[in-house]
Amino acid sequence: MKNFKHYLFVSFILFFLSFVMFLIHYLMFGQLENTEYYSLMNLCFIPINILAVTLVFEKLVERRARLERLSKLNMLVGLFFSDIGFTLLEIIAAGDEKIKLLDLDFTDLKTSNLKFKNHSHEINFEKIDYSRLEKLVVESRDILTNLISNENVLEHETFADLLMPLMHLRDEIIFLQHKELTRDDILHIKNDICRVYKALTLQWTCYLSHLKEFYPYQYSGAIKFNPFSLNK
Repeated sequence: MKNFKHYLFVSFILFFLSFVMFLIHYLMFGQLENTEYYSLMNLCFIPINILAVTLVFEKLVERRARLERLSKLNMLVGLFFSDIGFTLLEIIAAGDEKIKLLDLDFTDLKTSNLKFKNHSHEINFEKIDYSRLEKLVVESRDILTNLISNENVLEHETFADLLMPLMHLRDEIIFLQHKELTRDDILHIKNDICRVYKALTLQWTCYLSHLKEFYPYQYSGAIKFNPFSLNK
């Protein structure tokens, strides 16, 4: 009700100003017929002006809102890498025997991202510290659940593409947690890890791009102590 009174008051003021300006124009120049003609002409174009302004304004507001949401989502991505992503990438990359052949240089993120897209992301399961991976994923299940329940995460396509296979891997690991892994179990888990690995590397370069643009100091530290350098 308070807002309605406010809008009503503002509308009254604007109408009153228009009437005063119309009156001043008439008193100065006369020509009532011409004044009425051009005033009516301007009124005819008001709907088009409103449409144009509304479309532009809505686009600007929508773009700003989207940028704000992405900024908040990138904060969640940063928390993800701090809590689980960095260590997870380090563990999985240790089983990638071909990763060194990529000659990754994270000062050139575009090239690094292209290399990751073309990489096979095959791993040697025996070289992975599975007990460490199991503990990390199981202990982080609440974090993953909170992230996946965030509706805004779906707007971050790369991050959403990472969380889905990671949630599946988490469920598989929990299901097999107290069971001795068979050959088929290992093969299944390995395939799940490879899917997570591919999505994780692509998200890593996206995260670095965000840091490079907004937090250059953190970016410098991230590329210096990245998960791949720790496996050298």
